[in-house]
Amino acid sequence: MPKLAIFTGSDTNLFYLAKGLVLSLRRVLPIYEAEIFFFDLGCTQQELVWLEARTKRIITPKDDLGVGELPGYGPPNYGLTVRPFLPQYAPGYDVYLWIDADAWVQDPSIIQHYLRGAATGAAAVSPEVDSAYPFVHNLPSAIQFHRYKFRQWTDSFGEETARSMSILPLINAGVYAINAQPLIWEKWAQNFAATIRGRLPSICDQLALQKTLVENNRVYALPSRANWMCHYALPQKRSDDGVWIEPRLSGQPIGIVHLVAAVRRESYLRYGLLYEGGDYLSPEEVPENLRQAFLAGRRRPVIGEGASA
Repeated sequence: MPKLAIFTGSDTNLFYLAKGLVLSLRRVLPIYEAEIFFFDLGCTQQELVWLEARTKRIITPKDDLGVGELPGYGPPNYGLTVRPFLPQYAPGYDVYLWIDADAWVQDPSIIQHYLRGAATGAAAVSPEVDSAYPFVHNLPSAIQFHRYKFRQWTDSFGEETARSMSILPLINAGVYAINAQPLIWEKWAQNFAATIRGRLPSICDQLALQKTLVENNRVYALPSRANWMCHYALPQKRSDDGVWIEPRLSGQPIGIVHLVAAVRRESYLRYGLLYEGGDYLSPEEVPENLRQAFLAGRRRPVIGEGASA
């Protein structure tokens, strides 16, 4: 079994989701030779105390790509720029797995797929494509999404690169596994640095990773259930056991539920998509503007709520 380092990070605004990820990962640790590392992007002291008991190490990220010198950027942005440098933060591991703080692991067996992919020397990643995603079967959505991809590629790497790379599905960088060998990490860092021209373009970390993997033939594509993008299609809950599955006939259990896009978080909470339905949280831990949605989506009522019913 390869020695696995699992990384994530958040600030206090996203900690209510990061907490669910960490708890979901605690079920993974006994199965795999794994340890959790957490980047502190602005957590409170109370949150850090909670993390200290449940992670290998809390890390203050460095400004690896110099974005802290740019107007309007600082430590919260280091959660993006640390990603090509994970082996430097925790040397000695065989595989490095990153999972965004707004995701959680439902099926621990999915980690084995990431390990197998990384063992090939490629990066184990999920392309953003699935028959349930609207841009796969709806022409207006497909046109709109392709234009979006072309704009993002142009913004980061110019029109010439955009014309070729935007043909491909996006590769999501919210969950990835890469072995310790330097090729991918070094080239990713170079491509990422090339996008920074006075600012950080939108999804530049993701596009820099995809450019690296495609140009070096290092894509190990995992199915969409390995990193289910909830902003494209909400999963379905299986009635007999409450497991989240792909939203189609004979849908398979989702391995990692990814609650992408801040504008969708209210709907995610209302739908009960948090780890364990949000039972690990008190209402006070949820941002005030989302508490009503959180309470609506909980699998069981708060103690005392509805007592007269």
